[in-house]
Amino acid sequence: MKEKGKVYTIKVNKGGVGKTFLTVQLAVGLSLIGKKVLILTSDSQNNVLDYTAPQEHKPIFKNGLKAFVKGEDGDIVRIRENVNFIPLEDSKFASTFLNNLPIFIEKMKSDYDYILIDSIPTMKLDTIFVECSDKVIIPCFCDRVTVEGIINVVEEAGIDKIYSIVVNKYRNTANQNKYLEDLKSVLGETTILLPEPIKELSQIEILLEKGKSVWETNSKGLQEVQDSLIEVIKGM
Repeated sequence: MKEKGKVYTIKVNKGGVGKTFLTVQLAVGLSLIGKKVLILTSDSQNNVLDYTAPQEHKPIFKNGLKAFVKGEDGDIVRIRENVNFIPLEDSKFASTFLNNLPIFIEKMKSDYDYILIDSIPTMKLDTIFVECSDKVIIPCFCDRVTVEGIINVVEEAGIDKIYSIVVNKYRNTANQNKYLEDLKSVLGETTILLPEPIKELSQIEILLEKGKSVWETNSKGLQEVQDSLIEVIKGM
């Protein structure tokens, strides 16, 4: 009997930190080692599509997650080989949808090795996604506001549910180094994984504009980024 898939929610209570970026990189990375991955989102802007295809080839969909949860036919967008994405139609969530969502997620665990959820703070929906998850991954910046936000997420989800905290867009400044050391100190007594920070690099920006992942390049400058993501993937 096939083992059921694992569910990871990528979240933090702050916008622009890199939730979608990290979700996509982990999904594609997992697919490259033969895992079948489904991406879900609580963001009706469906930015996953912007991160995985150039603007001129951005997929168009009609129905998505809400249709599936109702038991109707929805659209599944093929992002990469072994990576699928179910878009979200809008941000209006009826109680029937919220009640039936965990049933749908449980069903999809039989079809996929991993379900990754690109989560934004959408109150009840976000809470349900976290409840359905085996673990939570938190992207962050090395600044005061974000570190405080991490503490809030840890308190909300429970420290046992946090798998990893991933520092994104890191710059080697005195201020960021201070907050990185603070983070290491806070996590020192826990089992939470803190890989090497993902640096702020122009190569990443160029790849994202083309709808490519960090795995789809021969640039040696991205080896450290890949190594950090591999460290996260190994323990998933």
